[in-house]
Amino acid sequence: MTSFTRASSRAAAFKAALLGFAALIFAGAHLTLDAASSFAERHLDAYLWKDQDYLRVFTPTYHVGRGAGRLWIYGSSEARENLLTEVLSREVRSLKPYQNSQSSGTLEDGLVVLHYLEGAYGRSAIPEAIVLGISTRFVADYRTIPSPLWSGINKYSPHFRLLLGSHPPELTPRSMAESIRPRMELLKLQPDRYRRALVAIGMQMAGRHVPWLASKRWSWEAYSPARYLTSVDGPGPDVREWLATPGNQWALVHGWDPDLDRDRVTRELRMYREFARRYGTELYVVNLPELSWNRELYLPGRYEAYLRIVKEGLGDTPFLDLRTYLPDRLFYDDCHPTWEGGTLVAREVGAFIESRRRVTQAARNTR
Repeated sequence: MTSFTRASSRAAAFKAALLGFAALIFAGAHLTLDAASSFAERHLDAYLWKDQDYLRVFTPTYHVGRGAGRLWIYGSSEARENLLTEVLSREVRSLKPYQNSQSSGTLEDGLVVLHYLEGAYGRSAIPEAIVLGISTRFVADYRTIPSPLWSGINKYSPHFRLLLGSHPPELTPRSMAESIRPRMELLKLQPDRYRRALVAIGMQMAGRHVPWLASKRWSWEAYSPARYLTSVDGPGPDVREWLATPGNQWALVHGWDPDLDRDRVTRELRMYREFARRYGTELYVVNLPELSWNRELYLPGRYEAYLRIVKEGLGDTPFLDLRTYLPDRLFYDDCHPTWEGGTLVAREVGAFIESRRRVTQAARNTR
């Protein structure tokens, strides 16, 4: 009986040791891959949350200590495809572009993200400049799906919960104990980030020995913010037919009455201006290009009202209207540009920002 008990104890001890060893291996692998991912994010500017872009806000290495000298880009997916960081970095030499646009993002979502950066990471995460890419859907705060950012904060954020009921929703701090579950939930999603980080590091190393690799789009496509990289000869007739179909997602946008929503839009734009003023951050706003088929479907006077209210709400904020800037052949679908179209837009926006910065700098030098 005694020998049986001892054998059982030894077996239990062996299992415990084995589980402990496996846990150490798992923790070591996670820490190593997380370090590699942080290196890719910080030093290679790799965009590792490509398929779940709202998760970037929960990754400290994208933000902590990186605000100075950074041009923070926000908008919906249209801003992500139009405001290409690769192009902006060549046009605005004095700032480092950083893409934080979010699929299905809205004007309100952007305020939530800025307040999150402020509360979770502090002053060092606040960007030196912000460029906001806007459209009617973005400003109208219309969503085709529930906000992935809002649900993401409640599920994955170790810092805050989101309380609905106000506009924008209020961030309330989590306790240390409350942060454990969100951290574990976010850990489950890390493998995709790790894979893209290893690709980014591998392609960077390969590019040093085989320079022509760096010019190949497929060599960096996996960790670039842009998704619509394939050139097409404009959207097909099926897109035009879909846009004109009653009840689709654009019907609400085309029928939106900005005058009825003036107070909210004005208040949210004022919050952006106040945030920028509080930290001495430059703010630029770009009205993004629209497909001509889309422009035809607005109710009379609605788009003009949108522009008027936006301009009034922005006051003296630098504003660039590129609504008709791109021909239809440079659109990928109903609202996103092709890579060629996005390149043209980013060059124009970069030149706009650089010129305004020179004027501001000259004014400061004459004081």
